[in-house]
Amino acid sequence: MTQPTQEQRPDLAAERHRMALEWLRFSIEKFRANIKKMKIGSTGQLYESFLGTLVGGAAGDELKLRLVYAVQGMYVDMGVGRGMGAGQTKGSRDYNRLRNEKGKLRRHERKAKRWQSKQLAREQHRLGELMSDISGRTLIASVSMGLPKTVEINL
Repeated sequence: MTQPTQEQRPDLAAERHRMALEWLRFSIEKFRANIKKMKIGSTGQLYESFLGTLVGGAAGDELKLRLVYAVQGMYVDMGVGRGMGAGQTKGSRDYNRLRNEKGKLRRHERKAKRWQSKQLAREQHRLGELMSDISGRTLIASVSMGLPKTVEINL
């Protein structure tokens, strides 16, 4: 029985690397679509700030991805921010005009715009499914290459 050559063996690390890069590209597209759909940001700074890179995975056993975007996107997702301006204190003349008795702003009612957290959970789950599928297909291919071509049964 001959052993499969290196060219015949499926390259799990290369396939996982390719899939991870495709996942990053697709995820960034989905995040940008969410930002547009929810009309987040007027300058486009958050939209343009997305960057996805593959950090680890040279040995093939561990794969690390990094998804980076502007920090203001996190605040929009949580529904926080837009507090008092610089130099404003409780003793200032404008404090009572801008805020109620609990200290909340009167003119801006902040609400969370969940553009990131739900999408990230979905995308992480999908990445796990894709990586499991690649590993399973590679395992099946490796086992099938090691099987003999003919089976002989002697009674």
